[in-house]
Amino acid sequence: MFRTLLTPLSARFSLSTPLSPRPGAEAPEQPDELDPEDFARDVLVELMRNATERLKTSDSLAERVEVLTEIHKIMLQDACTKDVFREMDGFLVLMSVLSTIYPTFSQETGEDASSSELLEAARLVFVILSEALHQHNENVEYFKTAVGLESFAQATLGLVSDARTIKQTVSFLASLALHNFAWSRFFLHVTGADYAAVDQKLQEFSSQLGLIHVPEALRVLYDAVTALSQDNALLRYMGIKLLERLTLHRHRNQCILSSLGLERSLFERLCSAATLAKQERQVMQKLLRRLLDHNVPTEDARLMFQRAVRPDDTLESDVLEVLRAGMKVKWPEHFSLESPAAIRITKTGARALPSTGFTFMIWLWIEQVPRDRKHSIFSVYSGDRAIFSLKLRPDGSLDCESNANKEPAVLKAGLAKGRWTHIALVHHPHRSSQPTIRLFVNGIVVDSLNWQFPRGDINGSDRPYTIGDNSPDSCLSWCLASAYLISLPLSDELPGFIHHLGPRYVARFQAADLIRFLTYEAATALNIHLYGRAEQNRGSASEVKTLINSLRNGIGISESSIIFSISPATTRFEEKSTGDLGEAALDGNVFVARCNGLDLAMWEIGGAAVALRLVQLANNAHEVSRALGVLTDGLRNSWQNSEDMERLQGYDILAAILRKKCQLINMTGFETLFEFLGMNFKSPDHSTIVNTVAYRAIALDFQLWSCTRREIQLVHLEHFSTLLDTSRHKRFNAKQRMGKMAVARKLLFVLQTDWYSQEMLPFLLHTLRVVAEANFSIDDAIRPIVSYLAANLHETSNGASSPRSILSRIDSQNAQYKAEEVFKVLVSILDDLTMFNKFTAALPLTRICLLLLGDRPSPTTAMLVLKLIAIALGMSTSFNRKFELVSGWNVLKLVLPHVWDPQVQNAAFDVLLGRSRGKEAVPVVVCPHIVPAIFASLKMALDSSRVSDDIQVRTTATSTTEHLLEELINVHSSSPTFREVFKSNAVTQAFIDAYKLFATSVAHSAEIDQDTIRVLEKLSHLGLSIALDNAVAVSQKQEIMDVLQAAEAVLNPRSSQETTIDPSAVVGTKGRRRRMASVQLSMQLGESAVKRSISRIHEWRKSVIITERKRLRKIILDLREHHRQVASLTEWSTVLTTERGLWARPDYRPRWRLDETEGPYRVRKKLEHDDDELPSSKVDPNQQIGDVQELDVDTRSIAQIEVPPWSESYELSSTDVDDQLGEEIVDDKHRRVRHQLEPGDIIDAVKTVARISGVDSSPGLLIFGRTHLYLLDGLVENDDGEVIDAHDAPRKLFFVPGSIVDLDSHQRAHRWPHEQIMSYSDRTFLFRDVALEIYLKDSRSLLVVFLDRKQRQEITGRLNQIISRHGPDPSTPGLLKSPFVGRLSAKVSSAFSARVLSGLNKDELSIAQRKWQSREISNFTYLSILNQISGRTPSDATQYPVFPWVLSDYTSANLDLKRPESFRDLTLPMGALTPARQEAAKARYESLLSVGEKPFHYGTHFSSSMIVCHFLIRLEPFTHMFKTLQGGDWDLPDRLFSDIKRAWTSASQDIRGDVRELIPEFFSCPEFLENSANLDFGVQQSSGERIHDVKLPPWAKQDPLLFIVLNRKALESDYVSEHLPSWIDLVWGCKQGDPDSCNVYHPLSYEGAIDLDTITDELEREATVGIIHNFGQTPRKIFSTPHPPRNMHGNSALPLGTIYGIAEDYHLLTQSSRPLKELGPDQAVRELVLDLIGQQVVPCPDGMLCVPSRPHEAVLWDSGPTSVGNLKVIVDRKVSQVVESVFCSCATFADAETLVTGSADNIVRLWHVIRNDRNREQPATLRLTHLMRGHTARVSCITASRLWSLIVSGSRDGSAALWDLNRGVYVRSIWHGSGPSFEVHLAAVNESTGYIATCSRHRLWLHTINARPIASLDLTDVAPSSVYPPITSIAFLERDYSHTDLLATGGPDGMITLRTWNTESTPQGEKARWEFVTLKTLKVKTEGRFRSAIPCVTALKFVGESLYHGEDTGRLYGWELPD
Repeated sequence: MFRTLLTPLSARFSLSTPLSPRPGAEAPEQPDELDPEDFARDVLVELMRNATERLKTSDSLAERVEVLTEIHKIMLQDACTKDVFREMDGFLVLMSVLSTIYPTFSQETGEDASSSELLEAARLVFVILSEALHQHNENVEYFKTAVGLESFAQATLGLVSDARTIKQTVSFLASLALHNFAWSRFFLHVTGADYAAVDQKLQEFSSQLGLIHVPEALRVLYDAVTALSQDNALLRYMGIKLLERLTLHRHRNQCILSSLGLERSLFERLCSAATLAKQERQVMQKLLRRLLDHNVPTEDARLMFQRAVRPDDTLESDVLEVLRAGMKVKWPEHFSLESPAAIRITKTGARALPSTGFTFMIWLWIEQVPRDRKHSIFSVYSGDRAIFSLKLRPDGSLDCESNANKEPAVLKAGLAKGRWTHIALVHHPHRSSQPTIRLFVNGIVVDSLNWQFPRGDINGSDRPYTIGDNSPDSCLSWCLASAYLISLPLSDELPGFIHHLGPRYVARFQAADLIRFLTYEAATALNIHLYGRAEQNRGSASEVKTLINSLRNGIGISESSIIFSISPATTRFEEKSTGDLGEAALDGNVFVARCNGLDLAMWEIGGAAVALRLVQLANNAHEVSRALGVLTDGLRNSWQNSEDMERLQGYDILAAILRKKCQLINMTGFETLFEFLGMNFKSPDHSTIVNTVAYRAIALDFQLWSCTRREIQLVHLEHFSTLLDTSRHKRFNAKQRMGKMAVARKLLFVLQTDWYSQEMLPFLLHTLRVVAEANFSIDDAIRPIVSYLAANLHETSNGASSPRSILSRIDSQNAQYKAEEVFKVLVSILDDLTMFNKFTAALPLTRICLLLLGDRPSPTTAMLVLKLIAIALGMSTSFNRKFELVSGWNVLKLVLPHVWDPQVQNAAFDVLLGRSRGKEAVPVVVCPHIVPAIFASLKMALDSSRVSDDIQVRTTATSTTEHLLEELINVHSSSPTFREVFKSNAVTQAFIDAYKLFATSVAHSAEIDQDTIRVLEKLSHLGLSIALDNAVAVSQKQEIMDVLQAAEAVLNPRSSQETTIDPSAVVGTKGRRRRMASVQLSMQLGESAVKRSISRIHEWRKSVIITERKRLRKIILDLREHHRQVASLTEWSTVLTTERGLWARPDYRPRWRLDETEGPYRVRKKLEHDDDELPSSKVDPNQQIGDVQELDVDTRSIAQIEVPPWSESYELSSTDVDDQLGEEIVDDKHRRVRHQLEPGDIIDAVKTVARISGVDSSPGLLIFGRTHLYLLDGLVENDDGEVIDAHDAPRKLFFVPGSIVDLDSHQRAHRWPHEQIMSYSDRTFLFRDVALEIYLKDSRSLLVVFLDRKQRQEITGRLNQIISRHGPDPSTPGLLKSPFVGRLSAKVSSAFSARVLSGLNKDELSIAQRKWQSREISNFTYLSILNQISGRTPSDATQYPVFPWVLSDYTSANLDLKRPESFRDLTLPMGALTPARQEAAKARYESLLSVGEKPFHYGTHFSSSMIVCHFLIRLEPFTHMFKTLQGGDWDLPDRLFSDIKRAWTSASQDIRGDVRELIPEFFSCPEFLENSANLDFGVQQSSGERIHDVKLPPWAKQDPLLFIVLNRKALESDYVSEHLPSWIDLVWGCKQGDPDSCNVYHPLSYEGAIDLDTITDELEREATVGIIHNFGQTPRKIFSTPHPPRNMHGNSALPLGTIYGIAEDYHLLTQSSRPLKELGPDQAVRELVLDLIGQQVVPCPDGMLCVPSRPHEAVLWDSGPTSVGNLKVIVDRKVSQVVESVFCSCATFADAETLVTGSADNIVRLWHVIRNDRNREQPATLRLTHLMRGHTARVSCITASRLWSLIVSGSRDGSAALWDLNRGVYVRSIWHGSGPSFEVHLAAVNESTGYIATCSRHRLWLHTINARPIASLDLTDVAPSSVYPPITSIAFLERDYSHTDLLATGGPDGMITLRTWNTESTPQGEKARWEFVTLKTLKVKTEGRFRSAIPCVTALKFVGESLYHGEDTGRLYGWELPD
């Protein structure tokens, strides 16, 4: 079979061919005497020729073996014979031999001789192949392209499919692959199922493993061992094991094997039902992982993700495991270089090295460095001399060599093996302030020195730069991802930043928002670095600021300064065949490794939502942890997925998902998640928070973690101390990361809930302590903790009535206990001087002590307050005095006695003697002020021990007293300073009073128990000690002695006469009266101050409690709202399961409804998905993943704070500091709508309105923000201004009389930027003048009803301001005056329509009338305008637009529009079309007149909500409205709309029929005639038929589309044009309500007849409303004189004065003689853009598009295979913005503000153009608004229609997708086939009809706007051009209405074909068949002088009645009709 491949090339290579001389051989001078070497070579060449020829003809095996042996010998002798072998077709001969050996073998009986001969022949073939390909690039290339894998596989097929030869053959294949025939017996002797033996054998062979030389051989080997017919499991295991060992052996092998496409096959084997042995499964998994680690094609990744989810929505754990492993992406796209290997880079121009200095940057990965020599990494040549080179030394440092320096410079780099390293070498040209060479490794300067700049540089070669080392003896294995040479030395910050961008970044640093491309980790590393710098140079914070700003606005490397940028994806390599030098050439052994990581594939498949869905579906701990692994690894290195995750609010969703699975989170899952957040469990000191968004949503969701297992709760709480305590970045973590997260507040909130069990409390408190200490500032910790304590330390009396009733989960049981524990934490924190200073600077400690003490504290609280006082006394000298100023000591004296117990006592003595007491021998009193409190407590305790009734209290009090007395005696005896205290009379007196009272009480009691005696003894002891002290006043001594004696008497009644002590000896004789009096006075004064102080503190606490309660309520409501809002985010997952989603449901059948978006003239015919939540694709413009933050650097060290920074707002000196804790907690009344607002918007006004849609009114909120207008369904504002659900609101808030309130239908949130508001008009609703219709530029309108006119007036005022602020649109009708635009009739007038129809007034009415008379607008358009002006709107079914019945013939097989009889009489109303009906009407009128009633002709109306819903019953939302009007059910089947003829008869002839007219859908929307939703309407009684689709007249040929087309044709016919004025008179004009014309309807149907507002009775009101619904409303009268006729001169299909039209006179078109514009010879015209202002058509080349009507603005992109993916915005030829990495492949402008792009990553993106003329640098920028996923391959064409709000994108996957332009959602697809051969490369939308044309190589398709197929054209038989598809451009003729539709197509043959489509070829009686009909073929001129080739028509556009075409020659021509 391979003989056919052999071409007789030999003839071309007869002997005379001079073979390339051997390199280095000198050319001989005399040609006749041959050098012996050359002679020998020529002989070999000749021998090789002959041998190859003989091989072609040899037949027998023996002969072949002989020849093959000879060829092999020759080849080994001289490498030049390899060329001859190739040129003689040697490779093809070998394939032929291989394929023909096998048949001979199969015929043999299998004797050993022949089989060994056969195997010898096979062996020789493989040996020769191996030798011929070895180190011979041309042969390798030839083998790859000319022979190819398929032929090779085919040739070996026989040998590998036979069990007898397979082992030997695969051994040969392995030998060939590795160029090592030691493997040629490897697979033999494998018998018996022993896997261990195989492993052993591989171990023995491991020294033979090497680089793969022939990858194809391994692919064939793999296919052979895994073939279905091959049943030897062990052989299969060996083969796969060999591949797996190879991938581990060398990185190059891994690259090569991952490029062979084995992944899918391996994956499918692993997932197949077949059972695999454990060892085999393991080795397959290992191999698959190694390959996935490197590369996974998106298609295979799609398959893997699809397989991961079973049909029942459970996960396939094996697949999950594969995905989990594959997501750990390590490899960017790179070059693998095995020396000798180099990349040589092209440059034209004089100098190779710029004189300005340079920067060389490279990302490299070193596999092994040879020990003995230096290897060149980068060198620059001038001619053949190296003028500069950078070399790698064996020790990992670098050498710099240049021609300006004798010695090389050694730069210490310390490069490590096996990791990606970024090297930047910056060389300044001359010595400035810094050294001239600086080396950066991974962004950090590692070495620098002064060194001469290279000189003498004249670029003498094409390729002056070499990366790598191609000298023959080099032996370095390494990889590089990208390399840049930049013609300026970069400043020191930039290499660091560029290193953070990572090796995947290959663009050119042009984007302003480069920060986007930082991963979370990189952004954090950069932030930590900046923070460190800012903290070091505190003074130069400005320097850091400028750095941050520069990073925010791009890094300032201009594109022109990049000399080269090399990377596999973006470099164009040399094309040898075409001689194109490209940007670089690969030299030696370079392999381009295309690494598509699984995370990038996930982005193309569906982004972060895919992995999120896996987590959602996980059902056990194992699955959860793996799915989390897939998610976190998918985000970690991919900025796209990270952005996507934030766009989806993915972290909130993840937290919500995990809350439902909290028990499934195991340790692995926890660590996976927290490593992603920045924790480092291997070395905790490196932990930080890398992703604040995720951290806030997940790590701070305590509700989630509190439900997990206990060990998880513990590690979760522990991670806080890791971050804030152990990590080396703890300051950064605390200040920059947690500072803004209010963690302390959250923890305090958690303490108030019952989320955590009691046993977790210590851990929570520890966490609180760590968090508070880390950021101990007033807002973060101090105020929250103190407020919490003030509110919770004390039991509040009114527990029941507190607002806690709503706070279900609030734990009020242990509130006080928890608060005490928190207080302990606070006290221990304040024990540190720094913290103490921060606290006192923030709050007045004295007052805080009193606030926390309260009036009845618990003993613990009192003890803690005393501890706090003791600390304060130790730290601050002035505390004592300050505390006295607020009467603190006196308060203590009042409070402490009630709570005295041992712990309080302990604390009190700490205050008294200082905290270091017990350490020194003699205690020293530090604070005597506490003594009165101690004695007061003593007195109280003594009292209770006597007085209390409760025995328990008595005993406690007694022991307390004893304890206290012992302490007092002890201190009194040991401390002289304590004895001094008694100098104060008051102190001594306090003791005396207590003593006296007790002694008296004891003396009077009947019996005394032992305890009392003990107490009394101790008291007396103390008393005596005090009395004996000199410090005490004499009089007091006396008093003590008196009591003592009394006590003695009690204790020793016998000796009561003589006391042991002589009182006079103790007591002096000075008087004490006076002094006592003064003491009492001062006591009184002090008491009033104390009372005042206490009451003030009391008030303060009250307010704090109220605030805290409010805060608690707010937190809970906010939390609830947050959960509700996150739970409502379901679109992210629906997009995955709808039609084009990754896990699309096979049974998915969408339901459709009529879209409210309007086409031209308010036509509604587009359908949209009738699903509640359609996936949205919106992008939040404000998100930035890796943002560089503004740093709040703490420049002052804390200890030196003199005045606190907040002293302005908290004046410490002011006496009234009580509000220091009072924060205003504003309850957010708009909480419910906050998340619907655009970021940064502020609410200006809110109105409750009812949105009218058909007959339903749904309550909602109309919100005016500063930048946007919102309408939120289902919400209302209550009387307090709070936003609540309409369900929960009283009806009166939103009830609009007369509407059917619908609370359950689509509750959408609409939002429009202010500039989208076009105009508005006041409307009536049910005759009440309180409605307003707002028109938006996106073709949507809103009809809302207000509660009264005043509210409407307020809103129209606001709308006026907004509209005037945004000014008129540039393409408004003011431009219609120019003739050029006059020719644009359709395009512009339809654009004009949408706008003009909005707010039409009287003068616009006269314009419209004139236009209609002169035929510039169609009848349909004119009627639409009249309907609009008279207040009819499609939004309100009671005032739906009215259209006339125009035909009366519903029976003929063919409709004849020439016969007047076919038409209805338009001069009479429907009710008077027959004489009988006329009579009946007149009779009714007369009889009513005679009884004095208001007379009327008809009891029904020509238009009412019932009629509208009756006609549209098959189309949602009218189906639902019909049922609503009918009270919830269908009408009787016989009364439903089922037959057009019957409807006509009933409306025109039946005496008892109706008088209805039609609705616009009869002329525009075929869908309403079909029951596509298969609704069950029941069976007709009369005929027994089931009601389904509407029965059409015979002339419609069973095709609703044909019916609509013909009905519209009839409406536009001459007959109707002539008679329409009469019908207008009846409906809107002078005959409205005219008795003579039989045109009077029920009086209630006329405006002004009813005023609902005056009817107070509910029932009467409802009844009246019912009447309006049934009787309808007559349109407002707008003409008072008869309507003028239409001018019918000339061709009635064209406007007056236009003689020729393209559709009518296409044969008269002629091409302009000269091109109108030329782009240049190589630039094909791709697009034609209309510029209305400059009145021209602008041609755009490939990759460029200018903005419509703004030709000075354009976007540029490069869609080539080596594109960097940039999208540039150009204004006035200057680049205004560069958006990087969007990989745009096609683009279109929907309007001047909206750009739509299709991308190579399968995504359609929607951009908003933002213009800012004040900004010189960026006058226009793009902002991404929507990302739309659906395609599964590159998007190849895109078109958009603003009028229909439609985007159509064609793709390589064989489909065209339709998208909604306003919402950015997928609607449906048009399929041409599947796969690249069916690529849809053209799409066009007809602006006037909404028809869609799409084209692939196979077919041209025409569909309606709802993708219903109309006609198609088979293109497969068109003579194909190899370069171009059969059709290269398409365009529709645009007119308001055209009798003949027209589609023009251009082809590669220079032909433009004009086609229409019709049903004329349909056979009689069959369903209509639409077919394309060619009208005319226009031949494009070829300019013979310049080119003989025929131009290809690459662009077409109709403008009015002219046609323009663009060619691949770059020229633009026009085609005109005669004038």
